[in-house]
Amino acid sequence: MFDLYASRVERLFGESPVVVSYSLNAVNASPSTGYVEGEAVFVNGSRLVLFEFLRRSGTKFDREKYRYHFMDTHNRLIFRYDNAPHHPQVSTFPHHKHLPGGVVESPAPDIAGVLGEIEEYVLGISRS
Repeated sequence: MFDLYASRVERLFGESPVVVSYSLNAVNASPSTGYVEGEAVFVNGSRLVLFEFLRRSGTKFDREKYRYHFMDTHNRLIFRYDNAPHHPQVSTFPHHKHLPGGVVESPAPDIAGVLGEIEEYVLGISRS
């Protein structure tokens, strides 16, 4: 069932104007849990490594854990979203975003939003 979720992520990557290659792996850990992990490489050489631990409830998938780590060609952090519970001072705890200058508050993103942010970065589009 988690391969269905992974196919949605694959479609996002496949339709993106900035993705040059990607790999995804979907694993069923139990009848109701699983994870998707993968990597995407972009036209400027930057890359995204992602991990999502999911719980299925009917046809809905809830992300219990996630990590979206976006880095440049030298593996330097551009940003990372995650919900590891290690920044309790952040108002959106446990959700947060790592930037080169530190950790900032952030609601939980989804992969479509993360990919949109990466597309803007790669294409040089300024966020307002």
